[in-house]
Amino acid sequence: MKKFKVIVGLLLLLVGQTMAQATEYDTDRGFIHPGGLHTQEDFDRVKAQLEAGNTKVKQGWQELVASEYSQSSVQTNPTEIIVRGGSGENYMNAARGAAMAYQNALRWKIAGTKSNAKAAVRILKQWANTTKAIGGDSNYALAAGLYGYEFAQAAELMRDYEDWSREEFAQFQRWMLNVWYPSALGFLRGRNGTWENASKWWQAPGHYWSNWGLCNALCLVSIGVLCDDVFIYNQGMSYFKYDQCGTFTDTRTEVPIKNDGLTEFLGNFVVTTYESELETGAYGRLGQLNESGRDAGHSSMSLGVALDVAKVGWNQGDDLFAYMDHRLAAGIEYLAAQSLSVAGLPWVDYIYGTNGYYYTDSRAWTMTEPAMGAQMRPYWGTVIGIYEGVKGVEMPFSEQAYTNMGIDGGGAGSTSGGYDHLGFSVLMNTRDEQLYPKEKRPTELTPKMEYSGTLNTNLIPSLAQERTRKMVVGKTIYHNELGGLVNTFTLNNNTTVPAGQTITLQPQLPEGEEDTGLWSWNTGESSREITVSSDRSYVYRVTYTNAHGVESQLAFFIAATGDCLADELTPKVTVAGGETVETTTVDVLYGKSVTLGVQPTRGWGTYKWSTGVTTETITKTVTADTEYTVEFKNQGGAVTAMTFNVHMVPALPYVSIGTADPTEGSTQTVASAGDKVMLGLTLPSAVQPANVVWDDGSTGATHVIENIETSMTCKATFTLRGQEYTITFDVLVPDDEAAAIDAGQYLIRHIATDTYLTAHEKSQAATFETRNEDANNQLWYINHDSRPRYNLISLASEDSLYLAVSGKVVSTAYYPFFIQQAHGSQRIALRTGNAVSNHKFWDIVADGTINLSASTKLTAFPFELLRVNKPDGLCAPQMTNGAAAVYDLQGRRACSSSPVLPKGLYIVNGKKIAM
Repeated sequence: MKKFKVIVGLLLLLVGQTMAQATEYDTDRGFIHPGGLHTQEDFDRVKAQLEAGNTKVKQGWQELVASEYSQSSVQTNPTEIIVRGGSGENYMNAARGAAMAYQNALRWKIAGTKSNAKAAVRILKQWANTTKAIGGDSNYALAAGLYGYEFAQAAELMRDYEDWSREEFAQFQRWMLNVWYPSALGFLRGRNGTWENASKWWQAPGHYWSNWGLCNALCLVSIGVLCDDVFIYNQGMSYFKYDQCGTFTDTRTEVPIKNDGLTEFLGNFVVTTYESELETGAYGRLGQLNESGRDAGHSSMSLGVALDVAKVGWNQGDDLFAYMDHRLAAGIEYLAAQSLSVAGLPWVDYIYGTNGYYYTDSRAWTMTEPAMGAQMRPYWGTVIGIYEGVKGVEMPFSEQAYTNMGIDGGGAGSTSGGYDHLGFSVLMNTRDEQLYPKEKRPTELTPKMEYSGTLNTNLIPSLAQERTRKMVVGKTIYHNELGGLVNTFTLNNNTTVPAGQTITLQPQLPEGEEDTGLWSWNTGESSREITVSSDRSYVYRVTYTNAHGVESQLAFFIAATGDCLADELTPKVTVAGGETVETTTVDVLYGKSVTLGVQPTRGWGTYKWSTGVTTETITKTVTADTEYTVEFKNQGGAVTAMTFNVHMVPALPYVSIGTADPTEGSTQTVASAGDKVMLGLTLPSAVQPANVVWDDGSTGATHVIENIETSMTCKATFTLRGQEYTITFDVLVPDDEAAAIDAGQYLIRHIATDTYLTAHEKSQAATFETRNEDANNQLWYINHDSRPRYNLISLASEDSLYLAVSGKVVSTAYYPFFIQQAHGSQRIALRTGNAVSNHKFWDIVADGTINLSASTKLTAFPFELLRVNKPDGLCAPQMTNGAAAVYDLQGRRACSSSPVLPKGLYIVNGKKIAM
């Protein structure tokens, strides 16, 4: 017996779609994968260290294996809305779920255990298939940033798992883009309404502590890597690397220091630096943090997420550990000293604009000393691994904090702080030599770009400020990035590099270092400098080998206009006086207004309608069928279009059975014998009810049928603006379902769409005219037992395969169907289930497949059976003199002089026959 998979479904030709998507996105953007917090090089090192018996790595591994969240049997509890702040908080579910996925992913990447891989993917899919939004009070932003970056980091580790299908991985990417990205970006660009407020005393971009912005910037950076979107990656980095408010000066001389800018920017996160008089090797400086005077817990948290931003950048080729003259290292050592309660730390009073007040307000908080004490967070292994293990720079305060931390684990405990960082920093960052000698240190490369065209000021955040910092000189840019860097509350869709520009990428060596000439780009070039075009978004990465044979990397991130992930659009249609629905096709009563709009998945873009307007929505009075198209251009310049078809209807039908409320919008209804049926029209003001004429000669907006006995067709005719219209109602009365359908070969037609029940694996509609390839797949043999119940047998193969209630075909016959027929009509309904409580009437849904339980009550007769008069159901019959009279559907008799009829539907002896 042949074995094959058959999916059975009624397939619709869709007039419109409920969500518009752009063309397939090219994912080759030059990102390193995995390239979030860890790279394959990290995992190769850990494996080698475990095999060699490295004590600390072994202890870190044992910590991971022992964790309750790293077990493949662990269960998660996804929620439809993740709530942080206010009533109904449930965000700890997400915190634990992300930790579970990450820890199982680590075990798979290190030990190759498929059970952990399956668990990680299972958890990620459960959340992606469930969660639709991030909610709560202003604290939603913490959930968006923290758990958004953690889910993205876990997924980045699993992207190469062979049993996570590309379709499901793409679905997860869309979830990150459509749920997490808008929330994280919304906070960064809006600050819950405090940034853009008009009154200066209330306009407080520096209202939020650094941990808020840092975790959301980390979320964007992580999503950018996961989704191969250079623009989103640059957006995230722009908040960490560049001053969006333009208020930063270096060095700061003001006393007290004023918190007047976005606090995740490294210059505002490490608010100032000091030449250290204490014993520190961190490039000789200490740096006071934005949250240093707040408390130990929050200052420790903010440093942890800043470290993770820097670590992702490091793994992609951007050395943020060296950025701004090693400013982050100064802050790390300062925080480490705070955790150790080191006396005599340098301090400058710092004004924080608490509760949304500007720093000049009398209610702002002036911090006068550092908050001493430790809240040990699981990241000191990263600090020592990068600074001492790679850069060879001694970090004495950090060393003590690292020792005090011990071998760290990951997410744990019952409060949120235990899940702010993914942890396992000793396991993943330990080097065999904890303090690398000079000859093993990589060269710290810095970026320089020469830009060919007129420099768009929108490409550079706070251009005047950048010139002060000598980051932009003419067309020379001392940046790693172009595009996606300007991110104020103002809507601006011109922050990407326009097409046609040439950019020369010029990696810079430290002053005095001799060039070895050993350069290798990911584009294949081996010169020190390369020139690229702005025709695409790409990460250009160069590897340099210094005189000691040690490699280092530098990446340039170029975001070209329109070459990023486009938004998906959800339609929003509101007919005057009605509810808003998601559709692109709408019927509107003549003279009524309709409002059309789209909801982009990620937002922050501009609109352009085919009418020329640029508003988010348009409202039109409908007097004729009209098509409207809107184009949405997102922040990165990618355009998505959606078309609305507005159909003018001259009257809106409704039906009422007995005393029931009218059912609006339907011209077909099912009534029982003896029912009173009222048919009606809601008319535009231009039509008087007395001018509506029914086919029995009566007039008025309503027509009543008393004591209906059989199926009926009723027509109402009227004139609107000189045009005659006819509305046809079908009232169907069920016949005795026990009446047997003759056994034979049939096509089963869905009347409304003229499509046919088809047994195949294709997701496409099959109309009668184009059904030749699917002919046998559409042919069914129907027989019944004594009750009668029916088998539907597919004639698509030599085997006897029976349609089952699951919508698939099986090899066993068990008569699962009942066929209900409308009295006096050829319309039928297909039902499964014996008892009334189990009745399930079939219908079809928007994507064209069968809805196996559309209704438990008979509400429509959507199908008809077409008897096939020849075994194959395909060939047109030969016409001979004396043959039965054959008519087409227009009632015209087939000419007997024509020997062959074209394929189609015909009426033979009063019945429709497929030929």
